[in-house]
Amino acid sequence: MKEILLGTKDQFTTFPAEVHVQGRAYFLTEADGTYQLLSSVCPHSGYTIELENGELECPMHGWTFELHTGRCHNVPSARLASYDVIHKDSSLFAIMA
Repeated sequence: MKEILLGTKDQFTTFPAEVHVQGRAYFLTEADGTYQLLSSVCPHSGYTIELENGELECPMHGWTFELHTGRCHNVPSARLASYDVIHKDSSLFAIMA
């Protein structure tokens, strides 16, 4: 596991925030001081997830995903890949393999 710097905590003012890690797009979310990094790839179709009207949605089939956990509203057994994020020395780091 390695820690990947996402940026300073202060640079993220609204959530979910789109971030790029190693050329891939993710969504950084926050709930009650806990941060999570969610994949922007739909687990069903591989299509790119978009932020629409405050929801994470796959435009191909209309699946929507919970903002803080990545759990799919349409198929509860499906979810976006997620990674823990730690707050250290005023910076946010994703814990990724």
